[in-house]
Amino acid sequence: MSNAQEINQKVQDQTLEAVGKVQDAAVEAVTSWTENANKLLSQLPDITKNYDIPGFAEFTKQFPTIAELIDANFEFAQRLLTSQRDFAQRIAAAATPAEK
Repeated sequence: MSNAQEINQKVQDQTLEAVGKVQDAAVEAVTSWTENANKLLSQLPDITKNYDIPGFAEFTKQFPTIAELIDANFEFAQRLLTSQRDFAQRIAAAATPAEK
């Protein structure tokens, strides 16, 4: 591996590490918020608990879950990224002078 490639690899590793730390902090914040919201909700009067809007549960069953939406969008992003890699490689090959 060349020196430039080693430097590039280090920068990528550091970037992924930083992104991971930010992601961990976001998960911790959402977890804390959710726990506090659930504590607050548990203190509400009984009249507000388990309130059901007629037909709402059936209506929402037609929509994908959050996990399904995430998976579908990341699968699309992966396909798009693969397509972009292929495109970039074809452009590089087309721009490379033919050997004599």
